[in-house]
Amino acid sequence: MPYPIIIPECFVEFTDETKVENTDNEFTILFSPAAMEYVFPLRSDKVIDKLMGHKDPIAYKMVSLKPEAEEEYAKRGKERLGDNPMLRFFWPLKTLILNIVQNRNYAFEKRMLLLNFAIKTAQNMTDQGQSDVIPQFVSDFTGKPLHDDVMNYFKDVIKPAYDFSLTNAFSFLHIMPDDGGMKEVRGDVFRCVGMDPDETNGTFDIEKYKLIKKEYHEDFLKDREHYIEHVMVNYVWSLCMPFADLKADLWDNFLFYNVLFNTIKVMLTCYTYGKEDKDAAFKTAIMAFDTSLAMMKANPVRSVYEALKEGDLANNGDMAIMSMS
Repeated sequence: MPYPIIIPECFVEFTDETKVENTDNEFTILFSPAAMEYVFPLRSDKVIDKLMGHKDPIAYKMVSLKPEAEEEYAKRGKERLGDNPMLRFFWPLKTLILNIVQNRNYAFEKRMLLLNFAIKTAQNMTDQGQSDVIPQFVSDFTGKPLHDDVMNYFKDVIKPAYDFSLTNAFSFLHIMPDDGGMKEVRGDVFRCVGMDPDETNGTFDIEKYKLIKKEYHEDFLKDREHYIEHVMVNYVWSLCMPFADLKADLWDNFLFYNVLFNTIKVMLTCYTYGKEDKDAAFKTAIMAFDTSLAMMKANPVRSVYEALKEGDLANNGDMAIMSMS
């Protein structure tokens, strides 16, 4: 079975396809069961600038390894299956996620509803001993550009709960290290809604947040929604979604990805508010966030899904509310 190198086409200029090691810290190489993957950190100026200027969905280039190298790395990939048997569906599931998060028929928050439904369905199949039908499910789901049936499924469930969204995002921001300017970004975010950055359980002005969120949607996101899409696509690759935690199931990994999106959404909503140069504000916030995320010592995936389960919030209804709030 082929074991190729996969590179985002927009970043090809930053790579040397003849090498399988990182020599300039511009990218990271991950070895999945399906391929060798070049991943580009969002804490790099060049990477962020490229993403901001790239308005189309991200396409990927597949390059063949030399036969002797392909055999070696394909063997490594197969060995990883021992860590989690579900890794045999690594590529179909990654294809599913990438198809959904780049489905521009829907605003990004609604794409997270589609992902919520799709991963929950795949998890249910696994729980019922029917994981072998996942590839067919992926094929059927990605073969349709519109999913009004899924939107109708969530229609009666979703009632915005901004306090839930903010509390969850602020909890995550609180545990992030100060590295890369995160302390300054976090301080601006908290102060924006009347919180003391040093208080773990401080109160926030929910009415002000609603006004800020309105401006975020009407001003910041105008002609910039591809920024958010590209950031979340990047995390699909860099976190090996939906296998960021190999000891967790598909749904638990989705819980983390959903919280990641919610935290980034809240951070950008507050941090870009009132900033004259919103592109510069976006860049500062995302670079700080990515640097800080990389410096987290504990397993953030496990911390997130365990906290949600403890609070009885790990269901698809609450996750849908979080996405849309």
